Amino acid sequence: MSTHDVPGANPANADVLAAGCWAEHDDGSLIFVKGTEGGQIVYEIYDVGQDPPVKYQDAMRELAFQDQFRSFDEWTWHDKTPFPWSRVMKTFDKPRPEHADVHEELSAAARVAESLRLRARDLTEEEVTPRTEQRRRKGRSIMERLERALEAFGE
Repeated sequence: MSTHDVPGANPANADVLAAGCWAEHDDGSLIFVKGTEGGQIVYEIYDVGQDPPVKYQDAMRELAFQDQFRSFDEWTWHDKTPFPWSRVMKTFDKPRPEHADVHEELSAAARVAESLRLRARDLTEEEVTPRTEQRRRKGRSIMERLERALEAFGE
């Protein structure tokens, strides 16, 4: 079920802001929560209206995050469905949409990024890999380093 409340902000919803939660805006902008640890939210904002899509990365305290996305435009939050990576990927072949009004030029993602003074960078197809594969690779790397350290300690 989706809601306009940031997960965890409204106790009546009985949900929690956690890694994997995501939000969408009517203009196609997307937010992906990468992690929540120690009250710190690490997230990415995707502006898929750009060609190529643009990704903004940031982190902020949970209460500030909830305030930011409660009061800044209207986002629809999802905490029980997977992030729609296909929406980010399909825009690589799509031209940038035309806007009729200069006020519509900035997407919700760009407006949030501007208010937080985030710097954008172009998104590449290689960066949009399933998060499980990235975690698997990172886990293997950590295990290999631990094994080497233990072997060196035992000598």
